Amino acid sequence: MTLALPVLLIVFLSLAASNFLAAQNLTNVTGQITALLIVTLGQMLVALVAGIDLSVGSVMSLAGCLIATQADPFTGTVLALLMGLCVGLVNGLGIAIAGIHPLIMTLATMTFLQGLAYLVLPIPGGQVAPALGQLVNGTAAGVPLPLLWCAACMLAVYVLLHRSRLGLHIFAVGAQARSAHLNGVQSRTVVVAAYVLCSLLAVVAGIYLTARVSAGDPTMGAAFGLESVAAVALGGVQLTGGVGSILGVVIGALSLGLITNGINLFGISPFLRGAVTGLLLLLAVCSQRRKVVGL
Repeated sequence: MTLALPVLLIVFLSLAASNFLAAQNLTNVTGQITALLIVTLGQMLVALVAGIDLSVGSVMSLAGCLIATQADPFTGTVLALLMGLCVGLVNGLGIAIAGIHPLIMTLATMTFLQGLAYLVLPIPGGQVAPALGQLVNGTAAGVPLPLLWCAACMLAVYVLLHRSRLGLHIFAVGAQARSAHLNGVQSRTVVVAAYVLCSLLAVVAGIYLTARVSAGDPTMGAAFGLESVAAVALGGVQLTGGVGSILGVVIGALSLGLITNGINLFGISPFLRGAVTGLLLLLAVCSQRRKVVGL
């Protein structure tokens, strides 16, 4: 995947939708893409070890509900992070130790967490401290805060993947788990770590989105599970593991975010969003398979 797709989308939307370049729309699309990018960075980590995490959307929703129901934003944030840590451990241990298929394991976790989110906050609402909202809205030194959130998460993942032993092991396990194990890599530990980091990044995305809208919502992250997988695939990350880049993830998230925004601007039914996401995921996976077999 190259920059051609998002560039073409920006040009097309600028010409076809008169309000695409409106300040309000740019603010909305930037905020939405920021949340998608953060959760997709986590999805990339599990994809690199040949995994998948469908529970990230429910993690986002539950994180938002926990924050919105706590008077103290610090307490809510700590609870959300602890929840993400526990979810990542459960997913990782279930997959790496118990041998449960990632799709089944994270689907079960997703359903369980969605129920908890409704239990904590049955309907959208709650109260988010203004101080938390100030961390995501506005600018800092002239730079929009959403861009700083993106930059911070991208930098953290870059350092992890390219400047740490864990990152080297993540690529090794994804490329050839058996060979990595024979060379002394604790493959199971690496897989568990990838799922923990994925869940924690989903919590960060949930915190960001909750602060942005100043409310919790038990369905807030519903679309992000599949969309993060689609963005990963669109970005050229091999779902079979071992191959992927942060730049590709950025391109994938940006492209998917722009397509979603275009659907909204043209007044197309929002129910088509899921259909488009599924189609893009299918096309991306088919493209990857063609490259693997050399067609």
